Parts: sequence; C-alpha cells; structure tokens
Amino acid sequence: MKQNTLLIIDSSEDNADLYYRTKFFVPDPAIFIEQKGKSILILSDLELDRGKKEASVDKVLSLSEYRKKLPSRKRKLSGMTDIVDLVFKELRIKRAVVPGRFPIRYADELRKLGYKISCKSKEPFFEERLTKTPQEIKFISDSLRKTEKAMDLAIRMIASSEIQGKRLFLNGRGLTSEMIKSEINAELSRLGCTASHTIVACGVHSSMPHHTGEGPLFAGQPIVIDIFPRSQLTGYFGDMTRTVIKGMPSKELEKMYRTVLKGQRLGMSLIKHGVKVNEVHGAIVEFFKKSGFETGTIDGKQQGFIHSTGHGLGLEIHEPPRVGPTEGVLEDGNVVTVEPGLYYERLGGIRIEDVVVVKKGGCVNLTKYPKRFRI
Repeated sequence: MKQNTLLIIDSSEDNADLYYRTKFFVPDPAIFIEQKGKSILILSDLELDRGKKEASVDKVLSLSEYRKKLPSRKRKLSGMTDIVDLVFKELRIKRAVVPGRFPIRYADELRKLGYKISCKSKEPFFEERLTKTPQEIKFISDSLRKTEKAMDLAIRMIASSEIQGKRLFLNGRGLTSEMIKSEINAELSRLGCTASHTIVACGVHSSMPHHTGEGPLFAGQPIVIDIFPRSQLTGYFGDMTRTVIKGMPSKELEKMYRTVLKGQRLGMSLIKHGVKVNEVHGAIVEFFKKSGFETGTIDGKQQGFIHSTGHGLGLEIHEPPRVGPTEGVLEDGNVVTVEPGLYYERLGGIRIEDVVVVKKGGCVNLTKYPKRFRI
C-alpha cells in the first residue's frame, strides 16, 4: 500500500485510522493525503495552528487558503472534494486508495473529476495497527487501570448493599443498575476517560450479552458489569467484565461461573503467536459442552455461548483480530480480549473478560483486577 496515494476525509475523533496516522484529535472532517511516504493534513482555520503544533504529519495546509484558489462562483458551494482536486492537481496525483468507510458521495465526486478511486475494504486501513507497540500497550494498560478503579467502585457498592426481601438496598435506597452506571461513568470522567453504554445488567437482563441493564438489582441473581472507557488523552480503550452476585447463588449458577472461569483460563492457555483463532474459540465451545452447557436455540432463543471469545482492542473498542469461529491467525503484538460467557434466560448470564497481549510463547494478561463471584 506504500506505493499508492492514500486519502481519508473524516474526523479523527470518529476515524481511528486517521488519528493513528496523525496523532491529532479533530472533531470536524479533515483531509489527509499520503503520497510516497509523505503526509499532508488539510484543516480549517479553527484547527490550523493547533494542527501545526500537534499533528504528526509532514505538512499542514489551510482549507480556506485552498478555497480561495477556486473560481469565485465555486467558493461558497465548494466541498471537500473540490479541495482534494486542487491538491491532487498540484501533486500530479491521478489515483488514490481510500478506506472501506470512505463516503460514497466523495468517491463518486472524485471519479466524476477523472480520478481513479479504489477502496481497501480490509480493516484496519493501516495494517500496522494490528501489532501494538510498547507505547500503545502502555496506553491500553493505563486505560485498564482506570477501568479497574471504576469496576472496584461498582463492586464495592454492591458488596456494601443490604438484602431486603429479594432486592438490594444501599443507604436506605433501592439499588439500581442506573445508580451504579452513573457512579461508574462519573468516576471515569474524573479519571479522564469517556464511557458510553456501560453495562450493569442483573438477572434476565444479564442473559442478553449487550443489554446495558435497567431497574432494581436483586439478591441471588448474577450482575454482569462490563466497562469499556476511552482515554480522552490517548484515545486508547480499556475493556473489562466481571460478574458478581450478592447473596446465595444457586448451585447451577455457581457451576456456571466456575465453568466460564475455567473456559477463560483455557482460552488464555491456547493464545500465542501463530494459533488459529477458531481453534481457541472452538476449544472453549467444546469445553462448555462437555461441562453440560449447550449452545443453540433453546425455547426459541439463542442461548449458551452466543458470541465470540474476544476481539482486538486499541483505538477502537472492537477492532481486528477477532477471536471466534472465523478464519485468522493471532500474531505477536496483537492485543485481544478473552471474554467467554454463558447466557440462559432462566438463570441469567456470566461473562468474565480480561485483555491480553499475544506473545510467541503464549500471552500476557494486562488486566490486574481480581475475579470473585460472591461478594
């Protein structure tokens, strides 16, 4: 891909590839061009001076200055592709490669102007992102430390609660999913992270992997807590899930928790450079089955181990490589989650998630927070 001209038109707050290449957060669409190893970032006047100081590119250009070069009749109506057209003509560029998420409107406009635009659909656009540098691993670890602080706050709230009837109460108030999510998100904000869609799901809600949870928390029912904040400073994510229970769990739930924990340990024992992702996932599925936990359609709903074992983590919460029933091989330097789970409507859900770095001889767990079911 190095011999091709690369083009991105997007906001780096939304486009991880653009931020990866520029190390510059910008909320509005910017133009990024890379040609023969040299990179250009074209910014509005609002971001121009900051971009010149902060962006890791070879040259920062002014959007408004290029707009002035357009014929007067086009200046007010000009779009991003008119500016790209000017720069491409200056650099004698005739073709470019764009990411799979590149807006089709921009691609069509550039093609009408005579440019050959091809799409690299494989993600990420910059494949170097798959192998994390020591600096990136530090950024992810820093986000995980903050995730752990928020997790500890949530679990301490549940542990400090009292059982009245079937419900949990804290300081005389009925404890709810919303109360704990509010405290988690506030704590993460104080720590310099942005959290969205935090999960605190109890009982039947916990049996739906991405149900964020709502309403009262109950004794004797599993509570899945999944926290995945993004650092406002570095842009890198943390991701961790713990499942806890206040009160006496049923024997079925205790067995289910032990099985998921053993399944996670099995997955970690198999993860290393060169291993096929479907072998890791398949081994956990088979272990769950042998332990008496089937996966499939039960009472008309998908139940059991109904998601992949894990996913890549970095500038995106879900990025390649995926660890699931797909093709692919893990490589040294990949950072992935290991988060097996079991979900049954009548019992609830259990999920345990850590983040590991793939190494040649195995993997290193970046997550330090303990795993306890009964609290």
